[in-house]
Amino acid sequence: MSFTSLINLRNCRVTRNTNIILEETEIIAAPLVDRQPPRAACLQIEISGCSDGTGTVTVNGTTLLGGAGDSDVFTFTANGIEEGARKEFTHIDSIATLGFIGEVVVGDIEIKAATKTGQPIYSEIEIFEEMNCWIDMHRGGVSVIIPGGVITGITKLFCKHDPANLLVENDFIYYDGKKYRIEFIEWCASRAEKIHHLELILERVKIE
Repeated sequence: MSFTSLINLRNCRVTRNTNIILEETEIIAAPLVDRQPPRAACLQIEISGCSDGTGTVTVNGTTLLGGAGDSDVFTFTANGIEEGARKEFTHIDSIATLGFIGEVVVGDIEIKAATKTGQPIYSEIEIFEEMNCWIDMHRGGVSVIIPGGVITGITKLFCKHDPANLLVENDFIYYDGKKYRIEFIEWCASRAEKIHHLELILERVKIE
């Protein structure tokens, strides 16, 4: 497919709702969080892929009841998810792991934010500040004003495939003051059978 016949929208912002504080990564002695909790949150820590999975993860920071300089220790006897003492962190200063790195196979760690009852706490994070998207007047797009008229009531966008920063369904696209949710992604291959571009089916949603 050629994009030369399509209309390029150059300033589409893309975001995602996530409850992940530390994206899944190989365990090291002092991993750094990818983002802070959006509000006071308990932590769910998952250890996976270790040959044994025995060790501890200590999270230091500010908690709702303990204030600054508080900590919570998550003790693992096997791969799995632990919730510690369910302290509600408002800020994470540091993380320290102990025991996992000496195993035959060193696995991964992931941390998520949750309520005291275990429900996920989401925050909206930016995936692309500006992403090129294209519309086809005959095959779909978002409502845009172009010279000569207004296109309305269409719900398909096209974008190039970025293997380093993949879009997923339920991501949000902002354009011209409007917000859209990606309902469905169709992965379109080139003649060489490599993913060439994506076709995004959108749903208009309210901006909170």
